[in-house]
Amino acid sequence: MEVRSSLRSIPVHRSSALWGNTTSFRLPNKSPSPALLVLIALLIGSIVRQVAAAASWGHGSFEMTEWLINYSGGFIRRGLPGTLIGILSEATGLRANLIVIVTSLACYLMLAAWLLRRATAYFPPALILSCVVMGIPAYQDSLVRKDCLGLLFLLACVSLGGWRGPKLLVIGGLNLIAAAALLCHETFAFYGLAAYVFLRDPSGREPWLAQVVGRAATLIPAGLCFLLTVIYHGTPAQAVAVNNSWIPLWDAINPTNPGHSEPAAAIAALGWTTTEGLSLSLLMLTSGFYQPLAWAMVFLVSFLLLVLFAGRESGQAPGETMQVRIRFVAILLCQFALISPLFLLGVDYGRWLFFWVVSSMILHVAGRRAPAFAEAGVCWLFTQPRIAGLLRRFPAREWYLLVFGVPVCWNLRNFLAASPAGRHLEIILSWL
Repeated sequence: MEVRSSLRSIPVHRSSALWGNTTSFRLPNKSPSPALLVLIALLIGSIVRQVAAAASWGHGSFEMTEWLINYSGGFIRRGLPGTLIGILSEATGLRANLIVIVTSLACYLMLAAWLLRRATAYFPPALILSCVVMGIPAYQDSLVRKDCLGLLFLLACVSLGGWRGPKLLVIGGLNLIAAAALLCHETFAFYGLAAYVFLRDPSGREPWLAQVVGRAATLIPAGLCFLLTVIYHGTPAQAVAVNNSWIPLWDAINPTNPGHSEPAAAIAALGWTTTEGLSLSLLMLTSGFYQPLAWAMVFLVSFLLLVLFAGRESGQAPGETMQVRIRFVAILLCQFALISPLFLLGVDYGRWLFFWVVSSMILHVAGRRAPAFAEAGVCWLFTQPRIAGLLRRFPAREWYLLVFGVPVCWNLRNFLAASPAGRHLEIILSWL
């Protein structure tokens, strides 16, 4: 099969491609489309509004409290950023919540800038700035989270993993980066650590299974760090200690709230048992068909849009576009399988969608490949006459991205207002 055999000719990218060497692909020289300009304007507006609103987020905010978990009550999961932010706040006199907002915004902008500079060789800028990719945190009000920080840690891992320096230095650096990511948020084990181990390096001489075993062995220290976050999950007493360490901050943010002495939001969740965490997911999944079906449709539409747009910027040859699409979709499917435990461990499905898509893009640009059997399966599917015909029949149109969004909660108004166009139309109507 022509496309199957052409998979072997897909260029291999080392770590230099992450930062500046994308010579195998050229960005088309054309003016921005009207849809892209509108997406940029709407995204900037949404970011500005969220950052301004975040100044009032405090004791009851999952976004703010997730950053401020610290080691006041002993070692617990997610405690590294809060500890460092507390030290920085004391040293500089800056309020910790302002440090959180600035750090979150900086991580978001760095990740978006990298994608726009490196991933546009494979994906159009409109897709990257849409609610399928970088628009998710902006429109889901989750920009002030550790999500972008974790994805930057993944970018650092794949960059260092492709460096041909001293082996001990590479292994030590990888474990330090992965351990830091895990101490910030344990979900890195699913979209980052597992992906780094499972996906193959096509430039390596070893078979895929040997590569997996070798990478897993070198990342044993990081794996042990993950086990520590599972064992020292957190207790209600530790949640009280963490909350008490921030009471002066809560009073500064909202002095009229009398309930600051009780842990809330992400800090209170430290005391949850595994059973309590699972019960939330199972309740959502078993409380009727509407919400599970709605979320399944959001993931499916996101996947279809990624399929339509993947490879559109790789050149004019249809074969080259198909090569990019096959490689990327195979990574998407593998990453979806690797992050699937998150669907039982939490109900932040919009964040899981963000992890899934952006981590897959990072791995694709880094030159990582899905196992050969996964690529062969995707290749077979895309070369079926009906599938190939559908892809030709429904070309990528950037205006699709103006009307698709990821809702925060499920009612008709929220769904309609989740897209870039819908969100800003709602704001305009509220002024009338």
